[in-house]
Amino acid sequence: MGTYVAASGPGQDTFGATIFDYALAGGKFVALTEDGVFVELIKSVLYHSMGLSKKSFHHFTRLDDLFGLLHQDSRARFIVCLERRAAEADMSQVMERITRLCPGVGIVVLTQEVDQHTTALLVEQGAHNIITKPISVASFTEKLAFTIAPQGKLSKLIEKGKKLLEAGGWGEAMLVAEDILKQKPDSAVGYMIKGDAYMGLEMTARAEEMYQRAMKSAELYLTPLKRLAALYEQSGDAEKQLDCLRRLNEISPLNTQRILHIGELEIARGNTAVADEMFRSVMRLAQREASEFLSNLSGRIADICSNRDPDMAIHYSKKALDLRGDNLTAADIATVTILGISLRKQGKWREAISEYLRVLAVVPGSAILLYNMAMAYSEGGEANKALNAVQKALKLDPELPASGKNVAFNIGTIFQKAGQNGTRFFKSAYEQDPNDKVLWATLKRSQALHESN
Repeated sequence: MGTYVAASGPGQDTFGATIFDYALAGGKFVALTEDGVFVELIKSVLYHSMGLSKKSFHHFTRLDDLFGLLHQDSRARFIVCLERRAAEADMSQVMERITRLCPGVGIVVLTQEVDQHTTALLVEQGAHNIITKPISVASFTEKLAFTIAPQGKLSKLIEKGKKLLEAGGWGEAMLVAEDILKQKPDSAVGYMIKGDAYMGLEMTARAEEMYQRAMKSAELYLTPLKRLAALYEQSGDAEKQLDCLRRLNEISPLNTQRILHIGELEIARGNTAVADEMFRSVMRLAQREASEFLSNLSGRIADICSNRDPDMAIHYSKKALDLRGDNLTAADIATVTILGISLRKQGKWREAISEYLRVLAVVPGSAILLYNMAMAYSEGGEANKALNAVQKALKLDPELPASGKNVAFNIGTIFQKAGQNGTRFFKSAYEQDPNDKVLWATLKRSQALHESN
């Protein structure tokens, strides 16, 4: 392993040093994803920017392989980048098993789109950080560093307090909490550490007071409400417990177990109508989760078939999108991309465009979909429509040609077919692979053509 060379930009030196020191101390990085672009980004950060050994990173596409590694090396320290769609099962169960196999693990959930409620649920289920793709190298480095260790004096104090609580050092944790509150009065985390310390000392009334202060300091902070709900359950105060659970459900309404628990408490109090609404809500969520699971599974089957059996890929891609119904999001771009390419392989470029438009109606800002639609138009001989689509894609993402030599070459070709100058795109393609003689020849031809004009 080499010596870490600091990156440029504010904060990057610290972030890079955190990652490097973590690896130097035996920490390892794992990714469970089928996203080749993201895997290359991780390798770029770890191998090229950090100069780390290739032994520091493992890439899997199957959950069983990930579990096998964690079981085999349970004492090691891991940061696991977990693709939400690749988890194949209930995320809470997957993250729980990962944590059980490797208690010191840091889990980063990868997703293409996430709303406030989903974020709250993922954090509740065990995510230490969330990455919304695509992500830049600088942003990924920062996320990784924050997952490994807190950055800044206050964050380090908070981490110290949590470790003291884990070790049962109630008095020392209380002193650290006081330091936190001196630095940041009304710190919700500071009050939480004090509350947990009081609970450890069996001073429940003081613990309740601290949790309530934490709740008032950060209204969207779930942990104080969860602690209070547990405290009230322990003391037998069902009314206060139910109030906390309801408030939790307002902040994070996708937790099926909590909704079920609310229904159970409501029916015990004789509120059958309210309980029935809770149970109906649980069933709706379960049906949605089942549809998402089947859609993800169909998408993965389509991906497996895409290079060998276009007909089967088309069948399962369409099934995946149909199962999503009216709930299409940016997360479905990968599936419609497979479907579009499979249709285009059969010369069905018009059908491919229809499918791209179907998702673009929901995700209008997707440069990838517009690029693929431009390719379909180009293959169908619609040069001007292809140019219009690719220009929209470039407006949304000017860095699109840098995402791959083939992408840059194809964009250049689209410009050329429409009578425009594609030289800068051919140049970008060649710069990404200077050993490619075809790219070099194409670039020289384009330069000669437009210099003569």
